[in-house]
Amino acid sequence: QVWVGALGVGPHGVELKGTFKELETFAFQDDICESILDICTVVPDGVLCFVPSYFFMDKLMKRMEGTGVLAKLKKLKKIYSEPKQGGSADFEKLIRSYYASIGSGRGALFFAVFRGKVSEGLDFADENARAVISIGIPFPALKDEKVVQKRMYNDFHCRERNLLNGNLWYDKQAYRALNQALGRCIRHRN
Repeated sequence: QVWVGALGVGPHGVELKGTFKELETFAFQDDICESILDICTVVPDGVLCFVPSYFFMDKLMKRMEGTGVLAKLKKLKKIYSEPKQGGSADFEKLIRSYYASIGSGRGALFFAVFRGKVSEGLDFADENARAVISIGIPFPALKDEKVVQKRMYNDFHCRERNLLNGNLWYDKQAYRALNQALGRCIRHRN
């Protein structure tokens, strides 16, 4: 019982492309914030929201606070966000608190980052993730030196070592991260 959908346009008519350029605009951020609020209004229990980076998560939280959307969300659900740093004990405590908020009947919204701790390795079955929101496609940082080098390596060796060329490898990394995040709520022992 899974429904998958994509929002192409936000509540105020803004096209929700999710490109780096669009993420920077207030119009995009405002329609994303309103969309999250609309989803949290109708979805019970736990909601996960994955964003491309900690930088964007901070920017989105500040924008929600400034527009009043965060206050409205807090009336609906307890808000959590994935910490950029911290030990495993702190993270486990945060996850237990998230589960407890859901168990209390109030529900919770967890903002997390693609390729972060929440997106890889944790399962959010049943009420722990009744919805997963994905903002954008998490392409690796194009100008990151490791990414540049890996793409060049793959381009140079793709035929002799049977590797994906640099562009295909780059795309595959983005969709792997997206699938990891979306998979948080579909694994189940039944």
